Amino acid sequence: MGKSLLGHLAPALLVVLWSSGFVGATFAAPVAPATTTLLWRYVVAAPLMLVAVLVLRRRYGLRYLRREAVLGALGQAGYLYGVFRAVEAGLPAGTAALLASLQPALVAVVLSGFGKKGGRRQAAGLAIGFAGVALAVGPDAVAGTGTEGALWALAGMLSLSAAAVLGDLWPAPEEKHDVLDSLAVQGVVALAFFAVVAFATGQAAPPADPSFWLAVAWLVGLAFLGGYGMYLYVQRTRGPVAVSTWLYLTPAVSAAWAWAMFGERLPLLTVVGFAISLAGVLVVRPAPDRQRTGRDRPLAGARA
Repeated sequence: MGKSLLGHLAPALLVVLWSSGFVGATFAAPVAPATTTLLWRYVVAAPLMLVAVLVLRRRYGLRYLRREAVLGALGQAGYLYGVFRAVEAGLPAGTAALLASLQPALVAVVLSGFGKKGGRRQAAGLAIGFAGVALAVGPDAVAGTGTEGALWALAGMLSLSAAAVLGDLWPAPEEKHDVLDSLAVQGVVALAFFAVVAFATGQAAPPADPSFWLAVAWLVGLAFLGGYGMYLYVQRTRGPVAVSTWLYLTPAVSAAWAWAMFGERLPLLTVVGFAISLAGVLVVRPAPDRQRTGRDRPLAGARA
C-alpha cells in the first residue's frame, strides 16, 4: 500500500481497528479476568515484535528506548489497565466511552499551554464531536454509573492523553525509527507491567477455554498490531489532537461491531451520533503530514 493511499485510509482503519478491542474484550470477559487477558495479549504480541526487529536488525539508542518506554507505559499499559478495570467494576460501556471522549479536548488544552494554539475551528470541532459521542452512547452514559469504575476510566483516559501530549512535546532522537520499532519497545514495556500485576494478583494462569485464545488472537492481530499501529501512524502524520479526535468515532463503531458480532441492538441515536461526531472530526482534522517534520513521520528512512 502506497504512503499516500495509507495516509488517506489510516484514520478510517484506526477507528475500525481500535474499536475491535472492545470485541476482543467481550470474547474474553466470560472466561478470564481482565488482567489475565491483557497479560497474554502481550505474551503473544511482544515476542512477535521482538522477532521482527531482530530479523530486520534494528538498533536502538538509550534515548529512544527511554522515550518509548514512557510512552508505552502510559499509552498502552496505563490506558488499557484503566479501561479494563472500569469495565470490571461495572461501568457501562457508554459511560466509559463518554469519559474517554474527554481526551481530545484535554490534549488540545494542554498543548495550547505550550503555545500550540488550535483556534476556533478546532474548538468547534471538538465540541461537535463530543456532542456526537454523548448522543451515540445515549441513556447508557448515565445508567448504573459507579464511582470506582468512573475513576478507573478517567485514569485510563488521562494516561492515554499524557502519552499523546508527551509524544508531541518530547523530541524524538535523530536516528530514524518507525511504527514497528515503537510497537516492539512499547509492547515489551506493557508485557512487563501486566506480568507484574498478574503475578501479584494471582491471575497469570490462562483458562483452558478455547474462546480465550480466540480473544487473544483477535486482540493481538486487530487491536494491537492494527489499532495501536494505526494510532501511532496517525499521531505522527497528523498530530496528537487529530488522532485523539478520530477516537470520537469509536463508541458508535464499537456498537456496530457488537451488532454485527453479537446481535446487539444498534439504536438510531447511535447512527445519528456517529454522523455528528464525524462532522466534528472533519472540522478538526488536518491534511496528512501537514506541519509534521520529517523526524516525526513514521516511515522516515524509507522503512516500510
